Amino acid sequence: MGITFFFLVLAPLCLIWATRPDRLIQLMVIMGIFEASAAITIGGFGIAPSILPAMTMVAYIGTQFLLGARYPGRARVWPLAAPLIGLAGWALLTSWLSPRLFEGRAYVWPQKSTPPFVITPLAPTSSNLNQDLYLLLNIILFVMVALYATRQGPAGHPFHPVRILRAYFASVLLAFGFGIWQFASHVAHVPFPSDILYSNPGWSILTEQTIGSLPRINATFSEPSAFGSYMAAGAFCSGWLILNDFPGTLVRITLAVAIAGVLLSTSATGIVSLGIGALIVVFMGLTIHAKRFLPIIRRRAIQFLLFSVLLAVLVTVMVPDLLTSLSTIFDSVTNKQGSESYNERSSTDLDSLQAAIDTFGFGVGWGSNRSSSLIPGLLAAIGIPGMLGLLWFGWRLVSRVRSLGKMDRKLPDIQLVNGASAIVVSYLVSACLSGPTITSATFYVFLALLISGIVRAESTQAGKASARLFPPAARRQPESGTDMRDRPLQHSWVITP
Repeated sequence: MGITFFFLVLAPLCLIWATRPDRLIQLMVIMGIFEASAAITIGGFGIAPSILPAMTMVAYIGTQFLLGARYPGRARVWPLAAPLIGLAGWALLTSWLSPRLFEGRAYVWPQKSTPPFVITPLAPTSSNLNQDLYLLLNIILFVMVALYATRQGPAGHPFHPVRILRAYFASVLLAFGFGIWQFASHVAHVPFPSDILYSNPGWSILTEQTIGSLPRINATFSEPSAFGSYMAAGAFCSGWLILNDFPGTLVRITLAVAIAGVLLSTSATGIVSLGIGALIVVFMGLTIHAKRFLPIIRRRAIQFLLFSVLLAVLVTVMVPDLLTSLSTIFDSVTNKQGSESYNERSSTDLDSLQAAIDTFGFGVGWGSNRSSSLIPGLLAAIGIPGMLGLLWFGWRLVSRVRSLGKMDRKLPDIQLVNGASAIVVSYLVSACLSGPTITSATFYVFLALLISGIVRAESTQAGKASARLFPPAARRQPESGTDMRDRPLQHSWVITP
């Protein structure tokens, strides 16, 4: 077992904040960008830095449950979270049952292939257990964050869920800073801490890729597409919150930095995700509140256009050779369908769909197959029943979010719902383009915050709805010295102010 730099930094912080789950959640979000790093290495397996604060938080909240603690929104959280918990149970069941029931009947791409990297017959492997452990930890984390985030916090330490959004913005800025640092290392040979950032032996790290003369940047992630997807998610979230009047300049800085990060990554996945996110933001703005959003979109679009023109002029004058590299990037994105990697990804997805068909729609089991994109991977893993359950879970969340549309968008709970939903959607978009699954703890944290935000907002909405226009009448008090038994029977009421 090996101890890395991240363990030496995170272990004291986890001890200091062991009784402050809100701080641990923020630490998890920030550490989520170091996916290619390890806090602890065990042979060929590495424990990601975000796992340490996650395990500390799970231990603290689990201890509270054992001591009898209950959270105020649990009655509303459990019905919302139940479909995902049930799907996790189905995935765990298929990971054991399907490889044995359909052994040799279907062909799959293993989770961690060894040369010559070929498709193999379905059979039970250790990958089933490994992926089960990842899923189980993420689901436990999801449930505990969803329950904890419904509380108000103790005296002196109130819980402000919007601070977690600001921690997410800080993580985007931090990842971009490492991306600039890596770019300077490639161009000007500035020392870069590669040994620290790429210490996870369980990941294949792609750091030497180039497009023409321009190096591809993966920053703290394992590959440029992961970095570009994270930046695209930051741009989608910050752009949607700006249109919903999120206060502060941090969100506006994040939007500009995230867009620059997508371009810095030169990732086709990031660029396409950014374009899809922009279309979703405009579409939602025009369909939800067209009268309010249309002037805002026009104003922001003009500002963005002027900024882009100014930036293009400065870049053209200062770095004229960059235009050739940008042309190469554009060609690589637009001609992606003719590339060898695209053909390999498409073949992997088609094989995953065939595996789902060969198992009569039940799937080959969680952890048995690794696809190139999310939907074929889920169909191969949990089959048609699992996909139907996911659609039902997503539809319930969408309907509950839409029911909050008339509430004040400046309320912290509505800001949390808007921000968390944008992050969750952006993760799904990127994974549908080129992600076999979503194992990032950040995704499950914000999915939990989305549910807790819905619960808190619905509680506020219910409290306001229960207020009556006219308060109930109060019985008139008898005059002093008068016995009520001597008065005739009557019903006399007054309206109290």
